[in-house]
Amino acid sequence: MSLVELLARVDAAVRPALISVLPPRLAVAFYSWARQIAVRTLMASSPPQPVVPPPTLERRLWGIRFRSPLFNAAGMFKHGEGYALAYRQGAGAYLAGTTTALPRMGNVRRGIALPFVPYPRSSAASNWLGLPNPGHRAVAQRIASFERYEAFPIGASVALDPGDFSIDALEQLLEGLWRYREAGTDFFELNESCPNTGDDHAAMNALSERLRVIAERFIQPSGAPVLLKISSDTEAAVIEQIVPLLGELGYAGVTIGNTSTQYNFHRAMIAASERRTYDYFVQTFGGGISGAPIRRQVVESVSVAARAAAQCPGEFHIIAVGGIANGSHVVTAIETGASLTEWYTGYFERFAQSGHLVYETLWQEIIVAQR
Repeated sequence: MSLVELLARVDAAVRPALISVLPPRLAVAFYSWARQIAVRTLMASSPPQPVVPPPTLERRLWGIRFRSPLFNAAGMFKHGEGYALAYRQGAGAYLAGTTTALPRMGNVRRGIALPFVPYPRSSAASNWLGLPNPGHRAVAQRIASFERYEAFPIGASVALDPGDFSIDALEQLLEGLWRYREAGTDFFELNESCPNTGDDHAAMNALSERLRVIAERFIQPSGAPVLLKISSDTEAAVIEQIVPLLGELGYAGVTIGNTSTQYNFHRAMIAASERRTYDYFVQTFGGGISGAPIRRQVVESVSVAARAAAQCPGEFHIIAVGGIANGSHVVTAIETGASLTEWYTGYFERFAQSGHLVYETLWQEIIVAQR
């Protein structure tokens, strides 16, 4: 057992008690710091032998081979690190963390940098990270240096600089997309702050125009698969409006699920012993909720998107992310209409149990759930 596997197992054993007994601010401060240490330690580790997914789990989308239908969500590898790690662990693909044109240090409030806290009894977490990343250019350069592996596609998640919807910001986003494409990136997620309600006509019109410009100036000339990533809070009416537009413009699909801000709704799914910390985080930082509480939302949204996508011309796929923690979750998402799935909170939960065999244990569960 490696050091990172041992640390993860020990933390999983004591974490429920720590979250229950520590003062909320101390719990958040500790895990905000510990999370950064844990991720760096994980990135420096590697399975002794590469793990290869069973051939029966292979998927082919947009002419690209994915070794399996499960890989990391964009929040995991913020600096374009972890490519070899993900391959050796057996992920179906690799997705670099969301980047912006300008480098970002991330959020700090009340002396806590990159606020994060887990709710282990609830299989959930809260974060208010603020898109920390070194920028499109830096991560694209890193991807260009990767030693490529067969049937292991590379994706990039890109976003406008938060709060900047100017023409210059859109130009910088397009420049970033081209840099990634030239670096050898296979597919893209456009991480957008979509309007959550159909009544927000101004936001919807602005989004539609951005999507058209990106389609004309990147998707059409490059031929690259680009998916729009939308929040798990996006209403069904908005999904029904966006999906046909994406199909019309030539987008490759939609990624459904991110953190949720429906704090009161999800509070009921947080264990009683963890609500004090949950309330503190929401009231102090806001942020988003990930993990098991949003799973049902994501599955319902995938179902809506799948119905809307049935009339889309060309090849259109859905990726589900949010609450994935075992093989049955993957199978449910696929049976509902998703072609691929991503995970983050569930990955770390399962890594504490299985270590570097985290994907291998999931494959067996997927195979059993498909019977």
